[in-house]
This record gives sequence, C-alpha cells and structure tokens, in this order.
Amino acid sequence: MRGHHALIQMRQAGRHPKWVFVNDFICKTDWHEWGEHATISTIGDSIAELDFRGVMGLHVSVSGYDLRRVQGIAAQCLRDGASVVAAGCNGWSKVLKKPELEAA
Repeated sequence: MRGHHALIQMRQAGRHPKWVFVNDFICKTDWHEWGEHATISTIGDSIAELDFRGVMGLHVSVSGYDLRRVQGIAAQCLRDGASVVAAGCNGWSKVLKKPELEAA
C-alpha cells in the first residue's frame, strides 16, 4: 500500500480527510505534499494483508479494473471500520455501509 503513512500521521494528529480514495491501480500518492485529497494505491498488494484501520469512521471510495479486487478491498475497508464505502469498477458500482457487510 502506498500513500497510507500520511493518512496515519494525519489521524494521529487528530485530523482526518472527508474522503479517502483507494485506487487499485498506479496513481499519485503524494497527496499530502500538495494538499490534495487522501489517495492510497493498493496495486499489486494482497488484499488479505491490507490494513485499513486508518480509514476507521471515514468515507472511502474504492476503484480499480478488477471487480473481485475492488469488492475485496471495499469489504476490507468496511471490516477495518470505514463508515461508508463507495466502490466502482467497469460499470459496476455500489455504496456500502457497515451493517450491509454484516448482513451479507
């Protein structure tokens, strides 16, 4: 995962972004240097090993080119405490909240 260290530092300082964008493709992750929205790249990472505790209580957007990976990353964000996850891939999209994961 790339781009998450700045998010962790922000959270430790008592701040948080309105949204965290998780992209399962190559993208810029130096968002903290430019004051842009929080962006994390997960390309090539094992979904089972991703730690999204930094998004606890936040809104997350997940996008990528592989539907199974996008759905897996979205589920992992919810398990790690995201309040809302908006996920999209190649025409498929869904907005999930924590209770929906527990009911599934």
